[in-house]
Amino acid sequence: MIQAFNVDFFYPALQPGDAPQHVFSQLSLSLEDGATLAVMGVNGSGKSTLGYLVAGLAPRYTGGALTGDLRIAGENIQTHRPATGSIGLLFQDPAPQLFNTTVAYEVAWGLEAMGLPAQDITVRVKDALERFGMASHAQHPPWALSGGEQKRCALASLWAMRPRLLILDEPLNGLDVVGRRSLLSAIQFLRQSGTTILLMTHQQQAASIADAVVILEHGRVSAQQPAAQVLSHEVRLISAGLVYPQRLWPDLHRKTEHAPSQPAVEIRNVTFNYPDGRPALQNIDLAIPRGQFMAVVGSNGAGKSTLARHFNGLLHPTRGEVTIMGKKTTSCSTGALAHYVGFLFQRPEQQLFAVTVRDEIAYGPRNLKLDDAESLVTRALERFNLTAVASLPPAILSYGIQRTVTLACLAAMNSPIIVLDEPTVGLDGNGWRQLVAWLAELRASGTTIIIITHEMSLAFQADRVIVLDSGAVIADGLPADVLPHITRGGVDELYI
Repeated sequence: MIQAFNVDFFYPALQPGDAPQHVFSQLSLSLEDGATLAVMGVNGSGKSTLGYLVAGLAPRYTGGALTGDLRIAGENIQTHRPATGSIGLLFQDPAPQLFNTTVAYEVAWGLEAMGLPAQDITVRVKDALERFGMASHAQHPPWALSGGEQKRCALASLWAMRPRLLILDEPLNGLDVVGRRSLLSAIQFLRQSGTTILLMTHQQQAASIADAVVILEHGRVSAQQPAAQVLSHEVRLISAGLVYPQRLWPDLHRKTEHAPSQPAVEIRNVTFNYPDGRPALQNIDLAIPRGQFMAVVGSNGAGKSTLARHFNGLLHPTRGEVTIMGKKTTSCSTGALAHYVGFLFQRPEQQLFAVTVRDEIAYGPRNLKLDDAESLVTRALERFNLTAVASLPPAILSYGIQRTVTLACLAAMNSPIIVLDEPTVGLDGNGWRQLVAWLAELRASGTTIIIITHEMSLAFQADRVIVLDSGAVIADGLPADVLPHITRGGVDELYI
């Protein structure tokens, strides 16, 4: 199905006079019809770019230069455009590929472009929505979905077209346990039906379902080996920056008890409804002490991100009250609350706007008029290994590196409260190492940490876990008491 021999690829130079950006050098690989190959690599290694090449998007729509021989089903990808529906590509961030007014129309769009009869489209749409757990969202607009739900919507749209070749770029990112199981089940179904699958990932769970694995480093791929063989070599995966085992983490548990004081965050009887009347949060009461590390878990669409956006004033309750460090959020601007709350969005590109990475990280400290702002920026660049890209625009960086930039932005502000919405999504092993080291520093300094996550290994490090389901808190307590016994809210023994 895929034959690549001595492939070189360059993106155009960023500025006049700069050298083109060299991505691949003499890259060669093959993927037989009906097989599944996982390409593992760190952020910025070129995994997404390889997917764009195979799908025929690069360099046709990205610019750049491709040399060497790249063939899909025997046809040169540069001279023969793939037929509609023959190749499906799932972007690492699915939001840009969702543009219809409802989830059902999104799934139907590709089938209509293929010219299928109306009755076949109806059957396939229903089947795809049910397989990916999206039937109850059929009439919802894709933009209103959670990040994990958008991923499932995009996957349903691709799966419905029954492509001969399916390219999945970090398919498990942002999915809860139910979503991951649904996706893995769907991939197994596709494999059994003869679909050829190319997986781009740094996650062992995703790579484990492949027939073979290659590691992409320095513009080339390693020799193909059976997945079990590659994934059993932990030392190799660690050295490649792909994994960061929990046994290597610093201790994230609180070293000293903080004296009782006014809570960092108080939520009193909060209910929130969307403008169309749909309920998102229901009668939530929480008090989060200063210095506490709290994890918020639950299924995609449970209301976790909606709750988090009440902490920095982006949303205000329909009913009830939220106070931050004793101040009502309804009485403070979002800018004023930024002095107290550092906020990480679920999708990093939602908070990136500066011309360079350095300017992006400096924006908060400069506008908050923090003492020694430039030193804080330099330290954040070094902590997250971003010095080499400090002069580059954040918009051109890979998804995972964009995530790292947003973490560095928060680190530079020294906020007393840090709210992280799915901070591990898109992070490779190197990113995990940087994140956990920073969290250890925050714990030692007494910072209040609120993390929304599907990663149970991280949730177990918290002082406290709350579980959201359908906008309500269904469990609240110590991780050891809560997590092993929760079967709802997307928490499951799979990650425990």
